[in-house]
Amino acid sequence: MKVRILARVVVYDNDNHKILLVRNRDADFWYIPGGGWEYEKENITEGGVREVKEETGLDINIDKFLYLREYHDSESVIFFETFWLASVKDVADLNKNHVDMDPDGKVEEARWFTQQELSDITIFPDLLKNKFWSDVEKVFNEENRFIGF
Repeated sequence: MKVRILARVVVYDNDNHKILLVRNRDADFWYIPGGGWEYEKENITEGGVREVKEETGLDINIDKFLYLREYHDSESVIFFETFWLASVKDVADLNKNHVDMDPDGKVEEARWFTQQELSDITIFPDLLKNKFWSDVEKVFNEENRFIGF
């Protein structure tokens, strides 16, 4: 059995109530930035920061832990996805002519979305359409959300 751990990051603009999503070349769906944790070189949150930088060009701060999801890709492969809540470090515009900084990357576009805008697109994970928006304020207000404990 192969186990793969992923760091996914919901970059949230609290002032404008938007989340950052990415889309791969030739894909008709959007998802939150993230990817494989390189555990030999970094801790899991550093992996999330690296993935967001590679896929969007933005520097972020990981603020809180959000979710953990397990799924079985096949009988021999299990993925554990960690989901982190983050904010942009400095005011920055997304590169409109996006270039994935990962040489093996496939991200073609990064864009900010409001909750209302998500209703018209396919997004993974689907919980970002509704559940996230009711959870985000609770998560921000929790004293200890598994960062630096």
